[in-house]
Amino acid sequence: MLRGMVEAELQDVVRARIAEVAGRIDSARMGEDMAAQLMATIPEFLPATDPDFRAGLVMSCTANLVAIQESLVGGVPMQPTTTEAPDDARAWAHELVHRGMPLASLLRAYRLGHSLFEREFEQRAAELELEPEVAWRVLADAGRELFIYIDAVCTQLVDDYENEREQWLRGAAAEQAELVQAIVAGEPVDHRDAAATLRHDVDGRQLAFIVWTEPGARIGASVAPTTIARELAGELGGTQTLIVPVGERVAWAWTTGDRLDAHAAPRRPSALGGRARAAVGAVHPGVAGMCRSHREARAAREVGETFGVRAGTLIGYPSVALTSLVSAEPGRAAEFVVAELGELGADTDAMARLRATIRVYLDERLSPARTARRLGIHQNTVVYRAKRAEELLGRPLDDRRLELEIALRLHDGLDGLRGAATAAG
Repeated sequence: MLRGMVEAELQDVVRARIAEVAGRIDSARMGEDMAAQLMATIPEFLPATDPDFRAGLVMSCTANLVAIQESLVGGVPMQPTTTEAPDDARAWAHELVHRGMPLASLLRAYRLGHSLFEREFEQRAAELELEPEVAWRVLADAGRELFIYIDAVCTQLVDDYENEREQWLRGAAAEQAELVQAIVAGEPVDHRDAAATLRHDVDGRQLAFIVWTEPGARIGASVAPTTIARELAGELGGTQTLIVPVGERVAWAWTTGDRLDAHAAPRRPSALGGRARAAVGAVHPGVAGMCRSHREARAAREVGETFGVRAGTLIGYPSVALTSLVSAEPGRAAEFVVAELGELGADTDAMARLRATIRVYLDERLSPARTARRLGIHQNTVVYRAKRAEELLGRPLDDRRLELEIALRLHDGLDGLRGAATAAG
């Protein structure tokens, strides 16, 4: 059928098929999968187990995939002089500099990513059962476009990496970042040298917190995590604050002061506005306290991300310590919730109301009167809902009460637990 076509007509068919194949690729899913494969394959990435590194890599992979997909679907030929590296790709290249990772690891990531995309494209093309006369040209033309993109982006990122590295090494930030990494890893450090290098009272009471902005947020001076962290430190009662940027969307911070109290931290501090989220540890003394409080802040952040807290929210570790502990293995935690709640865990409005009532009922020590007052409903409604919950569970509410309370607490993050379990493999 295609043999009689002139070259221009054939090229139109090829472009249309390329767009069709590219449109079948799920960039978000592939970005997650690609990041996981890169982290498992590139030796320099293996020690980087913290969620910020992985998140930056996922964002970079996804941004590149979206840019490639949009070009292929739109039928706009790649041009070496006009193809621009996405902002998230540039940010991730800078993060490699800040973590002391070599340029070779960046270039290898793009070579492997190139190969993974080609394989995905070939698989999607095979699903369409393209005409033989068209199939080889679709793969060849798409491969040529992909090469132009990768070559142009890598050229830009090499320059970006070298410029950032030169500036980074010239300043004190590199030495501070290396020392902070040692502290949070629990390695022994000289207190006097640490205080001088960090310009921070490392022997005082330490409150660690983490500020992070949303992946889609545009980063300007007023919404930079470091700026927000400095404002937040004041609201937390800090008098001296150490702030360390981790990439362009995350900042680690420690503040000291006599008025620090993680239990009294505001849930929605004005410093965050709708721009960012934050997680805070408890107050602990000295260098060991910097490590412990930071570890708690990271645990609180994991809870916040699992349960999908809104921008502008501060998650305090003291209020989520139990949730953090019981959700440390997200896959098993999700299985526990499903097994414990049974029909009470169904995703319906009626079951959601019932669960909310039972949580308050248990919190009020099985008192229908106090529960009714807190919820603003009739006491008989509380009694009815309690009986209905017992019917669904097949047991009294005070039987396995602790397990029930934990399952109800975890249910709000059930989707997040399942997602975390999938991401962990």
